[in-house]
Amino acid sequence: MRSPVQVTDPDLLVSAYNNGGTPVLGATASMPRVRGMVSTVAVNSGVLSSQIYVGTETQLLKLDATTNRFSPWNYDATTPPAQADQEYSGIKRWQFAEFATTGGTRFVYAAGGPGQILQKFPSNGSAAPSDVSGAPNATHVAAVSRFLVCGNTSGSEAQIVWSEIDAADNWTSSNQSGTQVLADTDEVTGIVGGESGLILSRRGIYRMQYVGPPLVFTFERVANRGCDFAGSVASLSSDQVFFLSEDGFQFYNAGRVQNISSERITRFFFEDFDRTAAADLSCVSDPTSDQIIWSYASKTASGTNDTLLFYNYVLDKWGIARTAHDAIGFSRQVGKSLEQLDDPTNTITSTGSGAAKAAANFAANGSTTTSLDDMTVSLDSARFAGGSSFLTLAVTRTDGCTLNELAGDVLPLTIETGEFEAAPGKFVLVNGLMPHIDAAAATISGAVGARSRQTDEMRFGELSAVNDSNYIPARKSGRYFRGKFTATGNWTHAFGFSVDAKPQGRR
Repeated sequence: MRSPVQVTDPDLLVSAYNNGGTPVLGATASMPRVRGMVSTVAVNSGVLSSQIYVGTETQLLKLDATTNRFSPWNYDATTPPAQADQEYSGIKRWQFAEFATTGGTRFVYAAGGPGQILQKFPSNGSAAPSDVSGAPNATHVAAVSRFLVCGNTSGSEAQIVWSEIDAADNWTSSNQSGTQVLADTDEVTGIVGGESGLILSRRGIYRMQYVGPPLVFTFERVANRGCDFAGSVASLSSDQVFFLSEDGFQFYNAGRVQNISSERITRFFFEDFDRTAAADLSCVSDPTSDQIIWSYASKTASGTNDTLLFYNYVLDKWGIARTAHDAIGFSRQVGKSLEQLDDPTNTITSTGSGAAKAAANFAANGSTTTSLDDMTVSLDSARFAGGSSFLTLAVTRTDGCTLNELAGDVLPLTIETGEFEAAPGKFVLVNGLMPHIDAAAATISGAVGARSRQTDEMRFGELSAVNDSNYIPARKSGRYFRGKFTATGNWTHAFGFSVDAKPQGRR
């Protein structure tokens, strides 16, 4: 697990006007909390370009690639009074879907909840967000077949509404647009798009299949176990979807729902999860690894999310990390020109400590400086071309908000194993542990915890450092044991451990 590296500046670009009405461009202000993010990519004349957008509680914003700052579309208005983007109120979660209308123009559509009409803006960011006339106020949005589909609307929390075919701006004519209330369920908690759609609700899961006029879509209930937490949904396709129910984390796989956390992490999660912050729960499928990642606020969080829960669906393994953040998503790297890399004023204007500035510069150019001579990353790297995806954390700071990638210094490792019997049915003397931790330059320590009965308290000894023989001396006697390991520095993988133990008998 690596700590975040800053990839955008913390401030929001705004327009300020003096008493004479003269615009002052490029002023900065703090940002509201980020409630969602989306990234687009396009290839024009062989040149790849990326755009990053975020939704806050009150605004939709874009990343200005020249200044590496967030901005509304109209911050550089030159004619007073200042042009103003739309402002919103109390948005808890933004969901985005990209859709190409007839004619090929691609737009990003943004759903902000049942109190906010659907918004849209061009994928290349050339125009500010605007209302989609006739579209519903909706919580969820996705592209299904050749339609834009919304769910959990101001009309009903169980309502599904879809646009005209190939025309996401038209919702009220007869060209196959329509609506359906799922009569045998309640709140729709997620929509997964694709050639067919998957509708998740609290009481079950529905397959949304295009059949053409007059029905247009059919809705078939494919599972009785539903999703209880909006924001907990991530997918590999509309046939492979991960979500959270009251009885744990689930994997929907082509009609079958499997509980992937039962007797593993379910009890821990619900004891740790702050239900009063359920609206802040979010989930993504990491585009760079075989992992699903849930972000949530623990009961000890301070007004923001502080926990990342990782599930590797190839290895069927779980992991956890604690780091303060507002939201999780993924973005595409914004490209850099040679001139931007060599000019500190056009890369990242860092703030804070020297370490923070170094981290920010590394995110921009692969080096802790802004000099081309000092860079360690090839100028042919995909980092500078743009377009590559990376897992992104939005983090609110005292001076604004940053987007961060998990590519900084390696965080310290702490592992406590499950309880085990070194020799079943016998008392045992454990002399030491041998950790299997891959680390080129790290400090590794360990300790043993022991108890004679499972009603006794587990007592750990003091942490001891591993010696040159990869051995941690740690004497403990008992029947039931746990191992505890820590690693600081450049560790990469923790595989397991071996125990040096000797049976003492059955007493």
